[in-house]
Amino acid sequence: MTRIRTENSTSRYAVGSRRTAYRRGLLALAAAALVLTPILARADVGPPAHMRITETEPGRYRVTWRVPTVLPARAVPRPQLPEGCEPVGQQSVTSQPGAWLFERTWTCGAPITGREIGIEYPFGDLALTTVARVDLLSGDRFARVISPGDPPWRLPEGTAAPDPVGLSADAALAGVSHAFRSPVHLVFIVVAAALGLAAAPLVITGFTAGQLVGVGMTAGPVPPLGGIPAEIIFAVSAVLLAREALRPEAQRRGILPLAVAAGLAHGLAVAGLVTSELGGGEAGIAASIIAALGTDAAHLVGVGALFGLAHLLAGVGVPDRRRRGLAWASGIVSMALAIGLAFGGEPPSVDAAAPVSTALDSGPATASAGPGGSQRISPAAPNAPLQSFLAIEPFEIRHEAMVRLGPLAETFGLDPDGTLEPLDQQAIQTTVTAFVLSRTTVSTDGSVVAALPRRADFMTVSPTGALPRVNPVPEPVADAVIGVVVAYPTDGMPQRVELDWEPFPDAIGQIPATLIDPESNRFELLTADLASLAWENRLSEDPIPTVEAIEVEPVKLPIPLLSIPLFLASLALLIAALMDRRRTLSFAGARVLLVLGLLVGPIAQTAVAMPGSASRAPSERQARRILAGLLPNIYRALEFRDESAIYDRLAVSVTGETLTDVYLEQRRSLEIEERGGAQARVEAVEVLEVDDVEETGEGFQARAIWHVGGMVTHFGHRHFRQNRYEALVGVVPVDGVWKIDGIEVLEQERIQ
Repeated sequence: MTRIRTENSTSRYAVGSRRTAYRRGLLALAAAALVLTPILARADVGPPAHMRITETEPGRYRVTWRVPTVLPARAVPRPQLPEGCEPVGQQSVTSQPGAWLFERTWTCGAPITGREIGIEYPFGDLALTTVARVDLLSGDRFARVISPGDPPWRLPEGTAAPDPVGLSADAALAGVSHAFRSPVHLVFIVVAAALGLAAAPLVITGFTAGQLVGVGMTAGPVPPLGGIPAEIIFAVSAVLLAREALRPEAQRRGILPLAVAAGLAHGLAVAGLVTSELGGGEAGIAASIIAALGTDAAHLVGVGALFGLAHLLAGVGVPDRRRRGLAWASGIVSMALAIGLAFGGEPPSVDAAAPVSTALDSGPATASAGPGGSQRISPAAPNAPLQSFLAIEPFEIRHEAMVRLGPLAETFGLDPDGTLEPLDQQAIQTTVTAFVLSRTTVSTDGSVVAALPRRADFMTVSPTGALPRVNPVPEPVADAVIGVVVAYPTDGMPQRVELDWEPFPDAIGQIPATLIDPESNRFELLTADLASLAWENRLSEDPIPTVEAIEVEPVKLPIPLLSIPLFLASLALLIAALMDRRRTLSFAGARVLLVLGLLVGPIAQTAVAMPGSASRAPSERQARRILAGLLPNIYRALEFRDESAIYDRLAVSVTGETLTDVYLEQRRSLEIEERGGAQARVEAVEVLEVDDVEETGEGFQARAIWHVGGMVTHFGHRHFRQNRYEALVGVVPVDGVWKIDGIEVLEQERIQ
């Protein structure tokens, strides 16, 4: 009997434990729901973020990013710039209606064109679609719509013509700084000085000759040598040269071959060791040669400085005892460097800045984005009898009302349990449209605007969007939803807009209303006592598009004013060396003055237009620059609502013969038919490739590939669209500006 009671007690205890665990599990789920509900609710709200990178001076960028306040503070993103870019100073934050505006300055040691940028969100579930823009001093303008989960955006290569003066100065400076920052080069300078005044120029000249040969070999079939092997060979050569410095001058052997061998190894790696400071975009064989000359000048100046210092300290030359001490010290340090590099050391030539991660969240898009790039920007109100959406855009205000027939069946004289057959639907659509028009008034800047009814459709409503029915079907009155779209044309962007529901519908207690502008959105509940929705223009940027002519520019020859006298002096010293007048000193001075002339070139320069160059067929780079200006103009022109205004602005970039064709084709491509005919507002046009440039009379034709990214706001949802185009584009000069005279679309596809 005792055993039975014990078993029953154990059984009751086990059952009680399971119940306790079950209750705890329910409590945990409830707590998780309470914690996560605010985040998930916020994730449904999706006005885009905006990021702009503006180059204010060479290598210096002002980065601003505007983030909707619907994001919690812990979810605010931060911009990601390429490696070698560092933030400067403090980050500023400004409060704006519905958004926070962040700003910070960055410096970059190399151009950002051709490299990756992005914006990093701490939480993938709270990531927003971001409109990114880049404005460079070169005149390049890049833009892209970056959706959650997209990889980093690799900027296109710059389209501006390369600046040979600036690039030469950068390459020469890279060579000089490499020589003075590398311990191996500094030891080599000391070893050359230890060899004496007669041998030092010979050793440096041999090293430079070897460098130039090595650079030339990498331009051919010879693969570049890695940085570490090159530095090891250089260090070992310095050790052997230091050993020769300990011998009397008459007994020295092979100092010139040793110097040439060291220079050859260094030249095979100079593209990787030095021109990495140029960002890799324009660093080719010419830049490597100039960098080698910069290193040569640094060696000569360094040896000259040591001899000058010794002369000040000792009066005459370098005493033999001090020279031997320099040789011993140089040899020991060189051997230590060679051993250290051989056992895994890094070449100490470039003091690279800490890399900055450019990775965007690569996880899957969450429910907040929705299929097809859709984001809900208004709270879901599936049971509201009437919802109101007011979208404010340049040249047009659009009021969209979503009406549920079931709760308003008596108002419209319908049987709440009945069904509307397709033949009867047109009449109720007309009735509902009249109902909305009779009770709403939109005014801008104090004046009532005339309404233009666009359409009324039976709608399919889901969490990812509101779509008009493509084909009519029988509609049960209890579940039927009609969407009414009314447009109010405006001149430009108004300063104040008001939507009034008067008289307020008797059968409705409140109307959920959403106000949407290009930068933010706001939600309010309208009642009979407060039946107005007001908007004030506090936009940080003017959304009205601008169209600018793309001028035909001739090729210009840069002239570095300060460099000319230095180049002439260098030439004079070279001639003196060839005439055997103090040959060693003259030849060394000529090289130093040459590099100095390259370094000061960008300080003062002018440019002279080359005669006849404006009418030539452009290079692929120039053609991409031209089309990168013309193609966005087309889409900006189409944002105007009045056809005469559209044609006027299209005429800036399109010839008269093709105006109509371009207008109709591009207008059609911007219509989002499954979204009720709403026109996409183009946010980004990115010209990716331009090739096959052929001269055609006075103009040219090229094959171009570009992306167009835009947004459609429709019944409380924002839909992101991106199309890819491949086309043959003809361009001609007309009165000093480039214009498109034909577009033959080869391929068009929606990629988002």
